[in-house]
Amino acid sequence: MKISNYNDEKSILAELGNRIQQYRIAMNITQSELAQRCGLSLKTIARTEMGYDTKLSNLIKILNEIGLSENIDILIPEPQPDYKALFEEKTIRKRARPDKKKTDSAWVWGEDKEDD
Repeated sequence: MKISNYNDEKSILAELGNRIQQYRIAMNITQSELAQRCGLSLKTIARTEMGYDTKLSNLIKILNEIGLSENIDILIPEPQPDYKALFEEKTIRKRARPDKKKTDSAWVWGEDKEDD
């Protein structure tokens, strides 16, 4: 199964667990051997392979052990620098802020209200 934007979390977790299981079997190691190598419990390995939610740190330990941790860089690549900001000598943004758009009901200086 190809993982895409159209998959829900449950199906993605199931597919990831299935792929981890396939790699483990191809390495000819049991779940208990993988658990021992990763420093995790057998139950954690079994639940991960069955598609249950797991902690990110557990997933990283498993990926390290089966030789796939370098693929994390593909999962979340480094952001590309904002070259326009570099050329304009702007500071690099460190947080997101909401847009401050002027609304139609905003008060304007010098505008008089009519008295009824």
